[in-house]
Amino acid sequence: MSTRTETTEPTARRRLPPEERKRQLVAIGLQELSTRPIHALSIDQVAQKAGISRGLLFRYFPTKQDYYVAVVGAAARRLLRAAVPDAADPTADQLRAVVHAFVSFVDRHGDNYQSFFHGGFGADPQIREIREHMKNTMVERTLAATGTEPSPTVRMLLRAWWSMVESLAIDRTTDPVFTVDDVVDRAIDALPIPSGATG
Repeated sequence: MSTRTETTEPTARRRLPPEERKRQLVAIGLQELSTRPIHALSIDQVAQKAGISRGLLFRYFPTKQDYYVAVVGAAARRLLRAAVPDAADPTADQLRAVVHAFVSFVDRHGDNYQSFFHGGFGADPQIREIREHMKNTMVERTLAATGTEPSPTVRMLLRAWWSMVESLAIDRTTDPVFTVDDVVDRAIDALPIPSGATG
C-alpha cells in the first residue's frame, strides 16, 4: 500500500470583482470559524485559501476585527434565513416553526454559535448591533406568528423571552437533558403573551 503525504497547496490566484472577493473571504471565514474560536483564526490561512496575499485581504477588511464582524454578520443572516415559518403551509403553527428552526440552528452549530455571537469580539459595538438586530427580527416574527399587537411592553417581554430561548438552546448543546422538541415546547409554554394579545 502506497503512502501519500498530504500537503496544503495555496489556491491558485484568480482575479475576482471586489464584491465577489469579499463574499469569498467571508465564506472562508465561516468555514474556518466553524472549527476554531476567533483568537485562533489565521488571516494568513484565510488569504492562502482565497489565493491572495495577506495585504490584499486587508484592503477589503482593514483589521482582523472588521473581518470578524463581516463573518458574524453573515452567520446572523444564515440564522435569520433558517428561522422562518413555512410560507407554503399557512395552516401550520407558525410560532412553533420559527422557534423550532432557531433552536435547531443553535443545536447544529453548538459551540460555534457561542463563538460567533458571544465570544471573541462579542463585546464589540458592531457585534452587539448584529445581535440586537437578530433578536429584534425574531421578536417581529413572533408578533406576526401570534397575531399580537405590538407595544413597548410586549416587545420588551419578547426580547427577554428570546434570550431565554437562546439560553435553553445553547445549554442543550452541552447538557442535552432535553430534546430539541422539548426545548421548543417549554419555550412556547413560557411565552409571556397569549396568542392574539393586544399588548
